[in-house]
Amino acid sequence: MESDIALAIKLLAAVMGSSVLVALIKNSQRNNLKHKEIISEASKSVLKRVEMYYRIRRRTKDTADVVAIRNMFHQIQEENEYYKTLLITQSKWHGERYEAYITAIQKLTGDCTRKAWKQKPFGPDAEIKPEDRPDHTRINELARQFAKDSRRLMNPFMRVYMSIRDSWLVKKVWKVTAYEP
Repeated sequence: MESDIALAIKLLAAVMGSSVLVALIKNSQRNNLKHKEIISEASKSVLKRVEMYYRIRRRTKDTADVVAIRNMFHQIQEENEYYKTLLITQSKWHGERYEAYITAIQKLTGDCTRKAWKQKPFGPDAEIKPEDRPDHTRINELARQFAKDSRRLMNPFMRVYMSIRDSWLVKKVWKVTAYEP
């Protein structure tokens, strides 16, 4: 009788332990998925800057269209700041990488965007010359680099490595140039 009770207790403990373990694993998976969605939205927010060049070139003469484009720029800036803050609170180096990603995209698209406001003709049928377009090859490289940095955050070993690499001791010696134009 006593051995049956001991066996039942052991069995109950094993079931409870395994259910706690399953709950922890599911919670970790849910958190990883949520973080991946945040990263995806953050990346999408940065890439909206690239699309703005084409919106400017295809704008109409209507003042409301110009105002709408300017409001989109404000909205994109707000989104970028939101995601930068969100990512930097989760991981300092990841937030810094996102900030470097934004800065690199701004540098790549800044001149094109300024020229787009001045170029004529504009409108839905405006011809866009290849030399006037943003450098999509470099933009794709930057997007892949940010995705790579984001995957590093998911790996616990790489997370430790990146935090050491970006510490104030090492940062002065080891300059990260992946996001430079």
